[in-house]
Amino acid sequence: MSAPGSALPIDPDLPADATGTSAGVVAAVAAGGFIGALGRYELGLAWPTPAGRVPWATFTINTSGAFLLGLVLTMLVRRGRHNHLFRPFFCVGVLGAWTTMSTFAVEADLLVRAHRISTASVYTAITVVAGIAVAVVGGVIGRWASPSP
Repeated sequence: MSAPGSALPIDPDLPADATGTSAGVVAAVAAGGFIGALGRYELGLAWPTPAGRVPWATFTINTSGAFLLGLVLTMLVRRGRHNHLFRPFFCVGVLGAWTTMSTFAVEADLLVRAHRISTASVYTAITVVAGIAVAVVGGVIGRWASPSP
């Protein structure tokens, strides 16, 4: 669904008469982003990655985020009507800041630079495959836990 004369889709969580992003949506994303980034930072401090080793904290962060995104979005879509600020807050803000593809890329590069090319390759492949798999599992659980209206 696009606004007349616009190539960009309109956010389905905005009120029907909205023509752009409301300040409430921006604030919800910002608040969620603060929470997600803080959580990721704290987990990174609590579970540091030694040089040349698999970054399990980043793997856990990214796969848990993929699972939650599959679960929550499926439940929201099946429910239909919901608080229009929840999806931007949680899915875009919290989970967008919780997951970290940039750190994933940097850590894979660090493994390559440490001459751990096979470890970097396996880490990259497993992260992608596991992320897709857990997102699908989250979607299946979301369908089961939230029958369509």
